Amino acid sequence: MNAKEYRNTAAKDWEEIRGPILTRGEVLLRLQEYPDVHEQFLELTEEFQEELIAFAMGVQSAKMTYDPFFKHIFNPTEHPEYLEDFLGSCFGEEVEILEILPNESKRITEESSLLVADLLVRLKSGAIVNVEIQRIGYYFPGARCACYSSDLVMRQYSQIRAQRRKEKKRFSYGDVKKVYTIVLMQKSTREFHELPDEYLHYAKQTFKTGLKMDLLQEYLLVPLDIFLKLPHNEISRLEAWLYFIASDQMSDIKKVCDAYPEFCELYREVFQFRYHPKELVSMFSEALRILDQDTVQYMIDDMKRELEEKAAQLDEKAAQLEEKATQLEEKTAQLEEKDAEIEKLKAELAVLKGIKKE
Repeated sequence: MNAKEYRNTAAKDWEEIRGPILTRGEVLLRLQEYPDVHEQFLELTEEFQEELIAFAMGVQSAKMTYDPFFKHIFNPTEHPEYLEDFLGSCFGEEVEILEILPNESKRITEESSLLVADLLVRLKSGAIVNVEIQRIGYYFPGARCACYSSDLVMRQYSQIRAQRRKEKKRFSYGDVKKVYTIVLMQKSTREFHELPDEYLHYAKQTFKTGLKMDLLQEYLLVPLDIFLKLPHNEISRLEAWLYFIASDQMSDIKKVCDAYPEFCELYREVFQFRYHPKELVSMFSEALRILDQDTVQYMIDDMKRELEEKAAQLDEKAAQLEEKATQLEEKTAQLEEKDAEIEKLKAELAVLKGIKKE
């Protein structure tokens, strides 16, 4: 299906998209028909088991914030029109994907996962787009985004210089194109909750003087948890995409399909996994594995942040103690000075008494 066909897909009854509702018992019996699959299912956490059962029953969708589901739908090779439509909604203009880029990257810190992008593509305009989906928002989002973006700029710079050298042509910085970093967070960090009514955070570097200069790096950070808490009546196309990615609730699915019938095809493709227990359990297992890795990284960051806060508190206390020690020293010096004055006065008084006696 090309982009035009996708946009013109006619809507059908949205309940037809998900298929017939099954009972919990029917789902479990279907899983038990495949011993290896059922064993893998039992290895999932209770939370993941319940999500899988609800999805297989047809009472809720799958979470697109789980890496395997997200990559399946937004695979630029199989469905470039989906990712192009989503990116176009983010940028407010039509985009065309030229190629998929490998998400290999230099390690600029000890954290091996720091610069692993979920989806990395080059647009026809030459711009590079990094789409990062996070089930749990990492700490230090600003620093991380800067690292993602800077790494991509340097990769592009190095590749272009190498290519120009190979072609025996002169390198021009004008050949380095814009880099977009889009981060979607299912559970955002506390910085975002200081702005509880905002869920689209666009950013780029500008000069206070008004100097016009493109510094190449732009960002879009989307706290999906805040998006879902806010009311959305007549939804925009971008909001439809955010519902598709963030929500597994049937009421939201109906809202999206009613507003944009072409999304029925995406939901149909997602719900097809209900009928493939092996693939379904495998995707949930992979999602759990990635989530566990993310949780470990999150806990490491949490511990680092806590240690940094404690270190800052200790530094502050040390500074306070040092200040008090300085004050005590000053008071001691003042007392010693007063004692010296007293001793001097005593001596003078003794001299005066001796003179009077004479």
